[in-house]
Amino acid sequence: MTLTQQLNQALIHAPLSLRYLKRQSIRWMLIYLACGLVLFSLFTWTLLENQDAIKDTILDYLFPESWHGLSELLGDFLFESQAKIVLGNLIISGSLVFASIFLFPVKEKFSAVFEKNGQYKNGSCKEFPLLYQAWEETKLLLIYLTAQSVILWIGYYPYLWANILSIILSYLFVFFSFGLDFISPTLQRHRISYTHLLKVLLQKPVITSAFGLLFSLPVIIISHFIFKIETLSLIEISSILFLTNIIFLTLAIPAGTHIASQLIPEIRNTKPPKKKNKIRAYSSVLILLIGMSFLHGGLIASLHHKSQLLKAEYEVDWSSIDYELPSISQFLSGKALSNLSFNVEINNPTEYDIIIENSKIFVEKTSHIIAEIDLDGFEVPSGQLRKVKINVDTTSQISQITDYKKILENWRVDLHLQLWPGIPFIVNLSE
Repeated sequence: MTLTQQLNQALIHAPLSLRYLKRQSIRWMLIYLACGLVLFSLFTWTLLENQDAIKDTILDYLFPESWHGLSELLGDFLFESQAKIVLGNLIISGSLVFASIFLFPVKEKFSAVFEKNGQYKNGSCKEFPLLYQAWEETKLLLIYLTAQSVILWIGYYPYLWANILSIILSYLFVFFSFGLDFISPTLQRHRISYTHLLKVLLQKPVITSAFGLLFSLPVIIISHFIFKIETLSLIEISSILFLTNIIFLTLAIPAGTHIASQLIPEIRNTKPPKKKNKIRAYSSVLILLIGMSFLHGGLIASLHHKSQLLKAEYEVDWSSIDYELPSISQFLSGKALSNLSFNVEINNPTEYDIIIENSKIFVEKTSHIIAEIDLDGFEVPSGQLRKVKINVDTTSQISQITDYKKILENWRVDLHLQLWPGIPFIVNLSE
């Protein structure tokens, strides 16, 4: 199948195949849509009704009750570390996986009826055993989880290249997974496994990705507008996208059946992957998923350990303060240097250790960095009282202050904790 043929099948013939819908297939289409709306509505209603309880549970785990206002910081970390496009595509992919898990029998029946109504010459159907189908779906789910974990991990890094790469991968994943999910049911009815199918689709990714683009693009466009509505929470945004996406998921089933029917002759003429290649591929996916689970788990654990700092009790030993004053020439040059150290008694009443690596405090005035303060790391074990020496090395840029009439205005102090090498968590101390 040439590139032009792939594009024609995905963008023209697949949507036009909806004309083959007849009374019986229309009935199953309405059943799938109704089941999807009911299921998604119950799911989103449960989330919306319990979103405060869910948020409080998370905050109780991370922060003391008096610090629950920091939920905005957690939201900022999630929203700012990931591009809105990536989050929107993640929600769309999540609704796709959710529908695949719970609506698979209805989708399969709808696809089979449409295949018969369309009079596609695919040969007789011979389903895989139920346990084998379950194993196939499990392997596919592992691939989905691995891909999303990699995309999210890249998106955590506050670099332009990471942001662009995560957006590109997010789009490619949504398009390809959307196509794969609706092409596969027909092929599995004809005893074509996911590994065999993936081998052909990876050789011809245009037809799958173009098909996925066509049916996911409307919801992607909607997500771009919804994320601009600041009054909506992430759960409310997810609910809207879930309910909107079920319409396009329904329309994609007959179109996906058409695409699969066009691919069957080519797939049957392609040798399935060798067993050793299958084992190697799935082993690589499993190892990558375990690695991603470790990294994401480490990031959450790091946030949790550092959040205990907000629950601790402090007492400064004022008699221990030691410092060096800058010379007059250093101060006037705008590059004043000072070394400050003092002892702090920190009581950790929580059941978790406090672990703080080297961190920084940034002092800004009118978006200009006036001072960078390096803080040495320390640890306070659970239930213990420790005297910690705080060493503060300060580099000041006094020359950045140009308007002395407004010397007391527009100051901001941020604490940058390092959750993971290269991934900061910013706590605003004063503004």
